[in-house]
Amino acid sequence: MLEVVGVDVGEAGRERLQRCSLSVRPGEVLGVVGPTGAGKSTLLEVMAGRRTPIRGRLTWEGRDVTRSPDRLRAIASLCPDELPGPSGLAALDWLRLHLELEGVPSAQLGEGPAALRRFELEPLAARPVETLSRGMRRRLDWARASLRRPRVLLLDGPGDGVDGAALRLLAAWLKEASAGGTAVVLTATAPHVPTTLCDRVAVLQRGAVGQVFVRGEAAFAAGVAAALGWSS
Repeated sequence: MLEVVGVDVGEAGRERLQRCSLSVRPGEVLGVVGPTGAGKSTLLEVMAGRRTPIRGRLTWEGRDVTRSPDRLRAIASLCPDELPGPSGLAALDWLRLHLELEGVPSAQLGEGPAALRRFELEPLAARPVETLSRGMRRRLDWARASLRRPRVLLLDGPGDGVDGAALRLLAAWLKEASAGGTAVVLTATAPHVPTTLCDRVAVLQRGAVGQVFVRGEAAFAAGVAAALGWSS
């Protein structure tokens, strides 16, 4: 289990997270929803070891890893809102470069074409990343993360800028990953993706978790939609 306990994160004179607490278990898909500026991306960066909180702690399998970002980076893979560079590389070369930078075993580097095929990107393998649509860039990053085989998978707004075909690929991947014991956390500003894919959905407001909705409860879909200001 990865647990965030009473975490505060400050940025440019304001707190992005304020006594934020939540946990995600192996095999669970957890949604974190909330308006723009609620702190969703910041929370994922903390869970990925990319930011160190001012206060509070993170634990992994019961051990405090707050001051061990390398430990978090070893177990977690973050797919951010924007694909990192260099964007002039061909898609397959980009994939191999980032896997090498992340220390993926050399035996797995040869699986790049298969990962592109899985996310229906194989025809675009030689295309420069900068020429790909936002949705295709997201698929490329999913291919990278799938080859990382992380124990914690963090997805920032995976439903943004993608079509129905991409969402079906995403759903199949997350089902397989969670069945294999991967803990998944994804963020959203709209209810469709989290209510379709998640076991629990936490509502983040002003840097803290308020309501938590659980699949199977009568108010699950309607409650998430209402919390985001949508009609169910």
